[in-house]
Amino acid sequence: MLNNRERMRASNKLVREWLLQNGYDHIWFKPHGKRNDYVFTQCGRYMAQDIWNLFDGIAINDTGYIAFLQMSTTQWHPKEKYKEFAARTRGVEILVFLVTNKRKECNGKYKVFVRSF
Repeated sequence: MLNNRERMRASNKLVREWLLQNGYDHIWFKPHGKRNDYVFTQCGRYMAQDIWNLFDGIAINDTGYIAFLQMSTTQWHPKEKYKEFAARTRGVEILVFLVTNKRKECNGKYKVFVRSF
C-alpha cells in the first residue's frame, strides 16, 4: 500500500503520461510544502497551498492555450468552483483528473479519468 506522498507521485506520473499522449507540453506540477504562497486580490490577500487554492499544476495544450490542472485520487472535486473559475477567465482550459483503481471499469488497475471545463 502506498503512503500519501507515494500515491501522489504515482498519480502525477499517470496524469503526466496522459497529458503528453494528448499533446500537452511544458507540464508543471506545483509542489506541496510547509509554506504557502501569498495571493493578492483587489479585496486583500490570502495564503494558498495550491494555485489559487484550486489547481495542482499548469500545462500548455496543443493549440497554445494554458491548461490548469487538478488531480485527485479519492473522488471528484466539486464542479462548482471550477465552473465559476472558467466563467471568469478567457482562453484557458481546466482539466480535473481522478486517478483511481476503485471504479468498475478499472479492473483493479489505476486509470486516469478526466473532466474538462
